[in-house]
Amino acid sequence: MFLAAYREKYRIKRDIDETNLEILKVVQDMKGLSHHGVEMSPEQMRSSLPMPKTVSPSTGDERMLWLIERKDELEKKLDWLAYSLQQAEKASILSPEDQSMLHDLYHSRMTAEDVADKYGYHPKSMYRHIYGVLDMLL
Repeated sequence: MFLAAYREKYRIKRDIDETNLEILKVVQDMKGLSHHGVEMSPEQMRSSLPMPKTVSPSTGDERMLWLIERKDELEKKLDWLAYSLQQAEKASILSPEDQSMLHDLYHSRMTAEDVADKYGYHPKSMYRHIYGVLDMLL
């Protein structure tokens, strides 16, 4: 979980921002549904002529329930993204050498052999070192 979250850290931050915007949009739609259209003036209320309907059929209780469910789904997604980001942020506790090793290995797209040579490890011992440090961290 940690390594997957670390690889996707910046995508997770972008997804959190997008999900927050979607939640705000759903909340705005819910507020719009709670008001049943434009208030009629006293002259319009006294008129015998038919007035246009201010509430369309798609903005009834079913739409409100769908918006509530959508908001719940987005909040669950936001919780999961926040947890993933929290897991990825644990990398800041690592030593600077281990942080740069993780960065080179998972962000710079360097091969494992190149990273191991850069830091003076054999590829198998490099992975053993990384997983040992992460086991202590988690």
